[in-house]
Formats: sequence, structure tokens, C-alpha cells
Amino acid sequence: MTKSQWLIDLERDGYVVVPGVVSQEACEEFQERAVQWIEAFGYGFKRDDPSTWKTELMPFGHHGGMYNRYGGVVHEDFVWKIRTEPGILKTFAEIWGTDDLIVSFDGINATTPLGPGGREDIKPTRPWPHIDQNVRRVDRFELYQGIANLGINGPDDGGLVVMKGSHLLHERHFAERGGWRPEGDKGEKENSYLFSDDEWEWFKKAGCETVKVCANPGDLILWDSRTVHWNQSPTGGNWRFATYICYCPRSLMSAADLEKKKAIFDDRKGTTHWPYLNVVMADRDLTLEPEAVPRKPDGSIDEKNRRPFNEPPLSKEVLSLVGVRA
Repeated sequence: MTKSQWLIDLERDGYVVVPGVVSQEACEEFQERAVQWIEAFGYGFKRDDPSTWKTELMPFGHHGGMYNRYGGVVHEDFVWKIRTEPGILKTFAEIWGTDDLIVSFDGINATTPLGPGGREDIKPTRPWPHIDQNVRRVDRFELYQGIANLGINGPDDGGLVVMKGSHLLHERHFAERGGWRPEGDKGEKENSYLFSDDEWEWFKKAGCETVKVCANPGDLILWDSRTVHWNQSPTGGNWRFATYICYCPRSLMSAADLEKKKAIFDDRKGTTHWPYLNVVMADRDLTLEPEAVPRKPDGSIDEKNRRPFNEPPLSKEVLSLVGVRA
């Protein structure tokens, strides 16, 4: 079978944009439902009143609109609708050479524009270059991460920033620097490493171009988990709308782990990007970042971090991606 050009580009550059994978109708529905989800908390946020676009009137999120601590949003029906989009599944099936896939229980991004005319209570995020793979295994490919881009995403509209080609340089990088920094390593199971400023500078000097990935509504952004990357805040006039999606073969999980994955789904909890590791975000945060557990504006734990406002359908397509087989 001939390999698609986008997959060749992905393997070479460490990232790619696959155009037109999700329909315009599905993008528009996601945008509407994502804003409805924020409003449904009843904390005072109003989509048409930028004066209400502030932390104390919105559900808990990272960087102004990255929502992945609420199990409710992770398993909302409109999020699962994107996960089961045929175009997305076809793309990941080509990557792995199988359509017997499972998916991560990952979050969404619904970020208001920051700055004049938008949200002014927080500042745009500074670059935080990192990888989402175990630093001990950067010599090999393990996972392609994905973003279903569901809104306008130009240079100033927020989104993914990557260092092109960095996924192939880690062995050389750490060899020249005498290994990795323990304080940047999140540990065996966390699959994450945060680079210091001087490590970041090394990749620049090595010739890695810094690219703000731009995409149209309905495009699928893919990147190697070893590609150095970070999230950029929207500072233009547009909201950022996206959902994070990662798939891998079901065969990577044991029967026992598949049962645990089903239990996580039944409890409507969210996980990290890695579909087969069963690392629950809320459980992890209680240990690593107690302040990152979703909280209401008064500081108390948000009781709405339980079930979705709109439960996902228990369809064959959904259950298949959970790992359930009849």
C-alpha cells in the first residue's frame, strides 16, 4: 500500500496538518456545544459579554480554556461525536495499519481571545517547550498525538507551536548535554519532559524551525509525541475551538487493562494523551498538582466534576473506541 504524502511529511517533520477531515457542520455544532458547556455551570459567564470572560465566572481550565480535568467535558456527547468521526478514524487507521483502535479520554480547548476586546484577566501563555513521551524512550516512535481543529486557527488564533524536526534530535541533544535534567522529568508513567531555556536554545541552534501550526476548521493536526511543542493563547479576535484526540491499536492493552479502561469510562473520568496507559487526570493531579483539581470560584472543589451534562451514546462506535468488543 502506498503511503500517503501527509504521513511521509509527518515522519520527516514531526508534525502535519491533514486537511478537511471533519465536516463544517460538525465543527459548527462543536463550537456551539462547547460554549453551552461553559455557560451550563451557571457561574455568570455569558458568551456575548466579554466583561464576564474571567476566571471567577468560568469553570476551571488551564491557560484560559484548556479543559481536561472535568470528567464531564471529556465524555460529553458532542466530544465523543468528534472522536467517532469517520475521517479521523480513517487517518489513524492508516498510521497504525489497523482499524482496531482505542482512544484517549482527552479534553477540549474552548478559549476566548485574550487582550483588548477579549479576556483581560489573564496574560497570554509563555512558551513551555515540552514533549509528551518518556524521556527514557525518545529513541523510538511511540505515539502520534492529535488535535481536531474545529475553529479558525491562524497565526494569532492560538494553538499548537512545534519545533520542526526536533523529534529526531533527542539522542544527540542529551548525549551532548550529558543526559536529561531530573527536574524536567515527570517520571516513568507521566510521559512528559519540560525543557529548560538553555535546552530549548539547543534545538534552535540545531536548526529546528519554530512553527505556529495554522489550520482551517475541520483539519486534523498530528504530531509525534517526541516533537518539542507548546500551546499558544489566541490574541486575535477569534475563539480557539479544538479537541485533543489520540488513538492506538487495541492490541497494546492487556485484557486486564481493557477492563480498567472500561471502568474509567463508566466513571466518566479523563485520562492523559496515552490511550493504553489508563493514567487518570484527576487522580494524578491529587498527587502532583492538588491545585489543578477543578474548583469553583470560591476555591471549593467543583461538584460538577462528576458526570457529563449530556451523556455519550453507548453505541457500537463509542464502545469500540473504549475497547469493548461484543
